[in-house]
Formats: sequence, structure tokens, C-alpha cells
Amino acid sequence: MTVPVKDIMTRKLVTIQMGSSAFKAHKKMQDLRIRHLPVVDELDDIVGVLSLRDVSNLSRPEAIPVEFVMSATVQNMNQNTPIRSAILKMLELKISSLLVIDEQEDIVGIVTTDDMLWFLAHKLRDEPEESELISDTNLHTIGKLAHDLSIMGI
Repeated sequence: MTVPVKDIMTRKLVTIQMGSSAFKAHKKMQDLRIRHLPVVDELDDIVGVLSLRDVSNLSRPEAIPVEFVMSATVQNMNQNTPIRSAILKMLELKISSLLVIDEQEDIVGIVTTDDMLWFLAHKLRDEPEESELISDTNLHTIGKLAHDLSIMGI
């Protein structure tokens, strides 16, 4: 079964403006329970990606602009690319997110390791009864819980 990245990506892309403080970015990520923020310039073009790891242990995050700690190399993948190819690219590059583009090379979303793990967890059920307990509608809520647990190191 070949499943394209567009089937598991997050479509609503949350960004942060270049020049914003790392403190503001960290707060935004915590409030929205996300771990990646594309950084945009004054024209709303993406110039980098900031991860929670980039901002978590800064000594004075309120004094550091996001562009000083973001990854300036932005990796992307076409929305019709199979998930397996995205996983292999992320493993090869040792990254935890990819921006997702359409045929016109416009950014249409983001896919992260969390998205992929939730997809795999949903598909790789141990017991038949579990499939009745986990539906597409409550998978998002379960994902938030798992994300919170991963932030706590559990």
C-alpha cells in the first residue's frame, strides 16, 4: 500500500516572522503543542525552520532572534511522494520535519516524525479490537496526548 505524504501532513502551517525572539517562538510552540515553526521573511517567504530543540535551552531566548538559531536549509518533498520515501529522506538527513509542496512548488503543509509515527501506530494495530477503539476522529486527540508525553520525555 502506497500512501502519499499529503494524507498525513499538517495542512495548516503555523509560521513565525523573522526578527521574532526565540522566547516568542518557544511560547508559540508550547501553546500550540508543535515542535516546528517555519520562519518567514517580510514577503512571507519561508527562509528557515525552527525546532523546539533549537530554542529550548537558550540562556536568554528573549534577546535572540529566531534567524540566529533556525536551520536555514529548508528541506521539502512533493505532496504525492510516498511516506516511505519521506521517512528515508528524513533519516538520511537526520531531520524531523519536511515542508510539503504541490506541483507548482507552493508550500501546502508540513510533515513531521510525529505525523509519521501516529500514522504507523494507527496502521500497525496489535489487536483487532483496537481498530474499533482508534478512529480517525479521535486519532488527533491521541496525537496531542502522545506529543505532550514526548515533550515530558516519556
